[in-house]
Amino acid sequence: MWQVRLDAFGGPENLHLVEAPDPVRGPGQVLVRTAAAGITFVETQVRAGRPPWPGPGPALPVVLGNGVEGDVIGVGEGVAPSWLGRRVVTATGGFGGYADRVAVDASAPIAVPDDLGLGEAVALLADGRTALGLVRAASLGPGDR
Repeated sequence: MWQVRLDAFGGPENLHLVEAPDPVRGPGQVLVRTAAAGITFVETQVRAGRPPWPGPGPALPVVLGNGVEGDVIGVGEGVAPSWLGRRVVTATGGFGGYADRVAVDASAPIAVPDDLGLGEAVALLADGRTALGLVRAASLGPGDR
């Protein structure tokens, strides 16, 4: 498979397309063939060497990407085969989403409605979480403006 790997902190010129072994799905996991990956503000900050959290960023090299959209192409032990072929959006549980394939816990993917275009669900995953966090932080309720 292919993945986009960050070899040094800085600009996008430090991202490189490299071959890597296919991920191994374990029990309770699904394997997703990536069709679209989100790029978030957090990932751009990490890439630049300025993670938006206290302490150091990830060790290099690293494959960024927390949100992906694609089709389930494999299921691990204990996962219903009905997941196979489903279009899903999922968080990776960290990084690793800038890759052809990702293995994630079967509780993570969300089925994507047919009326959403490619890339729309993964955009909602990142931006939707941000919007929800802001609403919760502001303690907004019905009728508030």
